[in-house]
Amino acid sequence: MVECCPKDKRKIMKTVYILGAGFSVEAGAPTQASLIGKAFELYTENSSNYDEKRFELFKNFLIKQLNIAEEQFSNVELEDIFTPLDRCFSDSIQYRGIGFGEIMEVREAIFYVVGQTILLILNDPSVSKEYINKFARYLTEKSSVRMSGAYHEKDPVSVISANWDILLDNSINDSIREGKYNAVVDYCCYISSKNKDDDSIKPGLEILGTGGFNVKLLKLHGSLNWLQCPRCMRIYATFNTKEGIHNFKDPKSCRHCDINFSEEKGNHVLVSNLIMPTFIKDLSNPQYKIIWQNAGIEISEASRLVFIGYSLSSADFEMKQLLSRMARKNVEIEVVDSCKNPDAKEAVEKHWKRFFGNRSITYHFDGAEDYVEKLVKQTTLLHK
Repeated sequence: MVECCPKDKRKIMKTVYILGAGFSVEAGAPTQASLIGKAFELYTENSSNYDEKRFELFKNFLIKQLNIAEEQFSNVELEDIFTPLDRCFSDSIQYRGIGFGEIMEVREAIFYVVGQTILLILNDPSVSKEYINKFARYLTEKSSVRMSGAYHEKDPVSVISANWDILLDNSINDSIREGKYNAVVDYCCYISSKNKDDDSIKPGLEILGTGGFNVKLLKLHGSLNWLQCPRCMRIYATFNTKEGIHNFKDPKSCRHCDINFSEEKGNHVLVSNLIMPTFIKDLSNPQYKIIWQNAGIEISEASRLVFIGYSLSSADFEMKQLLSRMARKNVEIEVVDSCKNPDAKEAVEKHWKRFFGNRSITYHFDGAEDYVEKLVKQTTLLHK
């Protein structure tokens, strides 16, 4: 969005896109509500899809600790699994016969099943994500305004995502490579490439300093292509690989700490650092503190906030407080949802109006793909 200023100068109006699970659903990604049921469906189809020991640990927890009958597995919500485990772990207490020392083993097994299920679904060759590719190209083109040393310019777009999947990450990286840009996906935290020869992973500030530009993608709950060193706390990333799941099979050690502390080489095994669905999310990790701080800055700079497939649920109170603190009073709000029923549309409108009050809110009820198609088409017409 561009607005003319006095003296015929053009002022860049910043749009921040805030993505929820609904953004990726039309590309085949599962919703949180469907994950448990889908896991058992895939396991029944082919048990070799999963590590047998971890899946059995997960299944036994549902049956023995949560007292859930097998026919009710698909109704279990992730928050109801992770919240009691996380509370018991933080308070150093037992949970229904699971000793304190076993809680993390059970939690890890559940995390593995959830992550592996997402991986299996998104690896389906029938899944189409062309609208995500188009959105990525749009973001890359918009962000390129900061190219050639114009980093003093406010970036016109950024993305804040609550999703773990790496559909958009990969698409932005692909659009950068296709355009042969000196640019990177900027996760807005201290990031390193898992493979030392991989030049696709670099800090955004480094690229800006060399005359390139960054495409900001802030992932509030982590990403399936991230691993973290428990010693130096670096985050390692790789595109097109869901490292958080593959590391279960082939664990790697932090290459920096292995050099700096050579006498302890191999003892710095990288771990996934995803924030799981829970009512007591732990955001004390220093990398997440940086991401959340930067997310607040992005929101404060926004002239327009566009929520795509994001429900603004009561459980996500950390994000609600961030929006409440940092969103401008005159910010324009757009809500993109997939909703056909008039009563459901009315309920959605009331939900968002209740939170944002008198701010201007525009609704798009035909889903993420339709919204992106119109966005790209409108941008193309403006450039002609």
